[in-house]
Amino acid sequence: MAEKKLSEVEIIKDNSDYLRGTLVQSLDNKITGALYPDDTQLIKFHGAYQQTDRDLESERKTQKLEPLYSMMIRIRVPAGVATPAQWLRMDELSTTYGNGTMKLTTRQAFQLHGIRKRDLKATIQGFNEVMLDSIAGCGDVNRNVMCSPNPDESKVHAEVWDISRQISAEFTPRTSAYYEIWMDGQAVDESQPFNSTPPNPSTPQQKDEEPIYGKTYLPRKFKIAIAVPPYNDTDIFANDVGLVAIEKDGVLAGFNVAAGGGLGMTFGMPETFPRLADMLGYIDKKDVLKVCEAVITTQRDNGNRENRKFSRLKYTIERMGLEVFKKEVERRSEVVFSGSKTL
Repeated sequence: MAEKKLSEVEIIKDNSDYLRGTLVQSLDNKITGALYPDDTQLIKFHGAYQQTDRDLESERKTQKLEPLYSMMIRIRVPAGVATPAQWLRMDELSTTYGNGTMKLTTRQAFQLHGIRKRDLKATIQGFNEVMLDSIAGCGDVNRNVMCSPNPDESKVHAEVWDISRQISAEFTPRTSAYYEIWMDGQAVDESQPFNSTPPNPSTPQQKDEEPIYGKTYLPRKFKIAIAVPPYNDTDIFANDVGLVAIEKDGVLAGFNVAAGGGLGMTFGMPETFPRLADMLGYIDKKDVLKVCEAVITTQRDNGNRENRKFSRLKYTIERMGLEVFKKEVERRSEVVFSGSKTL
């Protein structure tokens, strides 16, 4: 049997030492405003994308200058709830280090634009001080967890919001690379799962491991959203995992679980397609982390790592078949789905 050929990004992840790569060297290189090529992939796991100002591209070429590089950084806000202090800090950072633009994304995150490489660390430390982070803002991991944001819509909103935060924390990468590269010894909130203890030169470093993601993380990005009926304002059927909160006698009982959504496709490739998530069934609220982990690890082990255009969970389910996929999730989670509950 011929050995499968991994995509370029898979090779970069495999060689990255848990998302470190040569990011430190890239940041220290004062000759260019750009990162080294492989690091442009790894920086996504830390929440940033390298971009160029296309409006100035021709002018800079004429002047024999490299493109004007900058970073977009995406800051996670689980369930879309930020404090006034966090909002004010993000506004301050967008002016101090960015181009004055602070965007609120459709995944309930903050985005800052126009940040120069030399200011990226100061920006990250700036929002870390108000207990925000950008790890897993992008990259082949679970992204910002969405939840219906209005607390007045349901009696169970507070509990669902808390579960959103639990899911976010549970599936945040465990690598200490984020702390090592960006924090410079700055403390982090205890809820953040990466190492918050500054390295001690006299103590052997604990080896990184990713018990859920593994060394090469997921084949592609992964998205989870929760809806609190009667609204579907988080569009759960367009997510890899969609959870519909089920209320009974004024308390949260559990969730209807959908999987395999995603509306992206590649122009000119009819074999790529948008897909609405399929409903798997109902689970008790105590089982939600186990079931989400089982879906994630099933995708980790069965997703396409050869061609990223076919790497989303929706293609994995299409290839495995819905019933086979469902049984595998049940086996891994040791949770059996019951029929979906009516709202």
